[in-house]
Amino acid sequence: MKKIQPFKLGLAQIAEATGESLPLIHDAIKAGHLDTFLVGRRRFAKPEAVQAWVDFLQKQSNAGRPVSYRARDVERRAVV
Repeated sequence: MKKIQPFKLGLAQIAEATGESLPLIHDAIKAGHLDTFLVGRRRFAKPEAVQAWVDFLQKQSNAGRPVSYRARDVERRAVV
């Protein structure tokens, strides 16, 4: 029997699929790099959006400009 592919992924599923942390995924969303949408109070992304984000990360890395979302965390702590 063929397994049906999901139409949307929750943030925990995105973290599991990509191996990235939830805080990093939130930062990617805030940066506009990962396209998501709300259903009620829960946030989801289409599998194609997750693939586009991973492709973006790979392209940046291959160009010698790896994306670093966590660096902004230091700025937040310094302001607080």
